[in-house]
Amino acid sequence: MRVTALFVAAGLVFACAAPASAQAWLPPKGEASFSLGFSRNSAGHHINYLGEDVSPGAMEWHQFVPDLGYSITDRLAIRLGAPPYVFSRYKGATPHPALPGQPVYDDGNWHGAFQDLRAELRWKATTGSLVVTPLVAIVAPASGYAQLAHSAHGRHLFEGQLGVNVGRLLDPLLPNAFVEGRYAYTVAERVLDTMHDRSNAALDVGYLVTSALTVSALGAWQKSHGGWRATVDFPAPTHPNFRFHDQLERTDYFRVGATASYALTGSVDVGASWFKTVKARSDVDMSGLALGLTYNFSPSQLIKKKKGPRT
Repeated sequence: MRVTALFVAAGLVFACAAPASAQAWLPPKGEASFSLGFSRNSAGHHINYLGEDVSPGAMEWHQFVPDLGYSITDRLAIRLGAPPYVFSRYKGATPHPALPGQPVYDDGNWHGAFQDLRAELRWKATTGSLVVTPLVAIVAPASGYAQLAHSAHGRHLFEGQLGVNVGRLLDPLLPNAFVEGRYAYTVAERVLDTMHDRSNAALDVGYLVTSALTVSALGAWQKSHGGWRATVDFPAPTHPNFRFHDQLERTDYFRVGATASYALTGSVDVGASWFKTVKARSDVDMSGLALGLTYNFSPSQLIKKKKGPRT
């Protein structure tokens, strides 16, 4: 569950280290990009609804995250986040109770599975110095991965998102600096007829150190609307509805982080990012590191090169 929440919120900020920021600005018409990121997220405690550390245990998630984007026009772009492959494990004295007839998932071993598919459409609504780019997205599980475990791969829910990216260069006050804000509201698939939607917001303040190097500081917030507080609203482990408590957890958090990206060539960027949880409720004390590589290209130009000159 925590991996899904992180990937969706920080799908705007952290998930792929190669420049996932600057979502308000779109590439030129006909330009495509392919990104491949690797991230390592970890946590040592669960956090209850009061913000207190409880139930210690080492949780770890390794993700391989592919992403493909394409600008249909100068103002309309699509992104397809192929399902990340996630390796996870839990090592501790309190493994999650297994469902009847199933083995314990938190057995100290690594388990891997494909997670969720994400498709996103962005439209640049303005043409001035203030860039406003609304977005719509859908998220769908790509496999029957485990969602009931300390080391679960995700929440295994269908979701729809509606949001907006707003960005502005800070010149002439601060040449080479920019600020970007993001907000998204997620409508999650109902479980037990219970609403558990959420709001995610992020702020990114960046600076172009050179024409190739960009650094930024990040903040990300999540506020859940509905759901169950950990652990006071959870049914007893013997109750049939206990299996849904991870999906319905009312997770709130504030996280901070930093990114750096470098353009190796005109078409290849590399990047790194870091984040840490500052405050959370009904969550885990997650922190993480990520690395990524992005290749920017024009499909039409590649086709022309492959065909060669006309005779």
